[in-house]
Amino acid sequence: MIIYIASYPRSGNSLTQKTITTYFERPITALTPKSKCAEFYANGGASFIKNWRYNVQPISGNDKIWQLLWNKLNKRIFKIYDLNKWIALYDLDVPPYSKNCRFLLPGCGNVLTPKNRKLLAADLNSHIFIKTHELPFKNYFEGEYVIQPIRHPGAVLWSYFNLKQANNHDDTKISLEKVIRGRVGYGSWSNYHQIWSQAIPLLNGRLLRIRYEDVVVNPLKACDQISATIGLGYNPDNKMPSFEELHKQDPHHFRAGKATGWEENFTFDQIQLLEKLHGETMQELGYEISKPLTKEFSF
Repeated sequence: MIIYIASYPRSGNSLTQKTITTYFERPITALTPKSKCAEFYANGGASFIKNWRYNVQPISGNDKIWQLLWNKLNKRIFKIYDLNKWIALYDLDVPPYSKNCRFLLPGCGNVLTPKNRKLLAADLNSHIFIKTHELPFKNYFEGEYVIQPIRHPGAVLWSYFNLKQANNHDDTKISLEKVIRGRVGYGSWSNYHQIWSQAIPLLNGRLLRIRYEDVVVNPLKACDQISATIGLGYNPDNKMPSFEELHKQDPHHFRAGKATGWEENFTFDQIQLLEKLHGETMQELGYEISKPLTKEFSF
């Protein structure tokens, strides 16, 4: 089974991942080779995993064998479509104590051919969670699911703007207006979600949209929704770290954690532009348009 955690950047993907690893106790991989999740799991970072191995041989994040493998994978020395080269195995150390569960190593985007996806989707012993910001496939197989975190575009685009500024040595090249207009790597917020909306029929009830604002307030309710969609149980007694703790551990991915407050950073004209370009999609996703504003009451 494959479960894609697919979102526009800064929409709560990291929070959703943390919710899943905390309560559902399953590892999560990423399409990008820059992800350090495999080393984290190999180094014992998740208590619910044991017997982490590759080609039968036990590995840890510090092993020279692991580092050699990692270099080969990311330099594409192996055939990129060779699925077995991209799979590590682990056993669950929590109920149902499943053995020989599959884990796709980070950077696996090219290996997700239709043939390989169909094989992985049919494996009911493994729940392969994959973080992605990509657009949907042209078709989906039984056993493929999508969890899509969504968030108010004002908060998303303000956070995305700050991320782009932090990663840009010349901050004059990026502006909040450009981000609102979608002149960034992942394009328009509205266009992204409209394309995913068109994919809903392809998944036949296997796509779940969860609101960031709701997960922050009540993660267990989100777990109920996820469980009902993918058919996987979770442990409600586990403790989710507070956002302050998450920010301290990883400020890059957990920046502010606020559902509101973004308005204070937008001018009147920027709010008007936001709602002009994204208002229709906002309403489709359950977000309200602000009441008519005047210049006197601008932010």
